[in-house]
Amino acid sequence: MKKILVPTDFSKNAYAALFYATKLFSDEALQITILHSFGEEVGKLTSRVDIGRSENIIEKLYRQSDEDGQQLVHQIKLDSSKVAHKFEVISTPATLSKTINKLVSTEGIDLVVMGSKGRTGAEDVLVGSTTVKITKSLEGCPLLIVPREVDYVIPTNIAFATDFNDFYQLSKLRPIVRLVRQYNSNLHVVHVGAEGDLNVLQQQNLEHYKNDLTEYDTEFHFIPKKDNISKTLHNFIDGRNMDLLALVYHKHAFLKKLFREPVVSRVGKHTHVPTLVIPIKN
Repeated sequence: MKKILVPTDFSKNAYAALFYATKLFSDEALQITILHSFGEEVGKLTSRVDIGRSENIIEKLYRQSDEDGQQLVHQIKLDSSKVAHKFEVISTPATLSKTINKLVSTEGIDLVVMGSKGRTGAEDVLVGSTTVKITKSLEGCPLLIVPREVDYVIPTNIAFATDFNDFYQLSKLRPIVRLVRQYNSNLHVVHVGAEGDLNVLQQQNLEHYKNDLTEYDTEFHFIPKKDNISKTLHNFIDGRNMDLLALVYHKHAFLKKLFREPVVSRVGKHTHVPTLVIPIKN
């Protein structure tokens, strides 16, 4: 049984992520762990009170979190009634990133699914600060980032963005390959820049990908940069009707830069597709 971890702050965005996960894997029963960290609230509420009152505050936060969690489970069961997923709720005063990594290592979590922004998500950023922090700290497990506005569609077209500075064998890209196989998806390998501008290493990595992906319906796209990488990629995703964006994250990856770029100039307030981030150690 696939194990999915869904951190939540009980916002609409977090619920959208949970709902998307149940739809994406609707053909198999999942073990879904819903995780709520109230560590920040503890810090705010206990900084000026004595130890006895602090313990009472923490107990109250545990109770509130458990109640909200049970309501959430009740709602998602109604909304995904066709599949008998198993749900559990974990409430903790520990930090989210620390708890996620602990659960990934001890419980064998297959995928972490998060909303792109929480309750206080700013309009001018693509990904909220909490989600960026989790992306940077997550080890040994892929992360699926789901925007609130997204409607679930079968991921028929999956974009894999790369700068070709590295080559990753399919064994490391298993989360992408599983979806491609499951949905018989078309895989679009996307590079921002001209093919003629690739250096020798990048050209070699391009050939490696071409050889490695022969058994899949794969297209390679080289797109000219407009404004910034983020906007260029999302213009491609919208223009070509991509259903999912996949990226590799490591210390030198362009994803770090991508998350810092403002997308306030995006056309209208258009919906962004879910992003699958695969962390790889150097």
